[in-house]
Amino acid sequence: MPQACPHRFHFDRPMRMIVLLLSTAFLMACAGGESVQPKSMDDALKADFESAASVRVYFGHQSVGGNIVDGLADLQRQLGKPVLHVGELDALSVSPGRGVLLHTRVGENGKPDSKCEDFRRILDEKLSGQIDVALFKFCYIDFSDTSDVDAVFATYARTMDDLKQRHPQITFIHVTAPLRTVDRGLGVWAREMLGRRNRTKLANVSRNEFNRRLVEKYSTDPIFDLARVMSTLPDGRRESFEIDGRTYYSLVPAYTDDGGHLNTVGRSYAAAELIHSIAAARNDQPE
Repeated sequence: MPQACPHRFHFDRPMRMIVLLLSTAFLMACAGGESVQPKSMDDALKADFESAASVRVYFGHQSVGGNIVDGLADLQRQLGKPVLHVGELDALSVSPGRGVLLHTRVGENGKPDSKCEDFRRILDEKLSGQIDVALFKFCYIDFSDTSDVDAVFATYARTMDDLKQRHPQITFIHVTAPLRTVDRGLGVWAREMLGRRNRTKLANVSRNEFNRRLVEKYSTDPIFDLARVMSTLPDGRRESFEIDGRTYYSLVPAYTDDGGHLNTVGRSYAAAELIHSIAAARNDQPE
């Protein structure tokens, strides 16, 4: 009678499930390493730059905003000449008919209310009557796994609604909060299976929830959907994860070198979307 091979393994159902889950987690950990090229100039992007060529813009930001400003410089080098003049608020003059993007840092990272107040102050005290379009953005660090998203959004909405009333000549563009990459891999999966909190994912949940409120409330206003750009690959696929059956979005790993700031690839796509948002806002303005 033939004997069973002593080296053959027989897995029961629970063990097979564990092996399957571990294999899936390993494949997920290996994903996301694909190569992505920076945004290249095309006819649509050229048309957006041409539309923005006479717009006077103010952009308040912190470090990710600085990445986007660098991305604008990258794109304009492809044009061969600066169509939109970009510089610090106090370094460039503002004149009608001359496209300019003035930018400064606003507020303090980790204190989103300070950014709302600084944006309001700059418009009231320095730029009233001098610009056509204004926008500011929060930073990913303004949101954590314990953020009171309702309170942050309430302050943001009060600020923007008040500014829109007091500066009707300015078109305000809303900006969704930037995202971070999420921790992945077997170690992360194992900790989550043990019920431990994944704080990076939960912080992105806070950012996603703020963005959902912004897009819902201001659906008829111009929106620079930075979060969508940061989470979307050129072929349209989105970087996402699930918690409790709900889908949330995170930063495409190919767009960053440190999990939060935009590299040369990521900043090119974000800058292109910013120019598109400015051009769209300009085209919607009454003559």
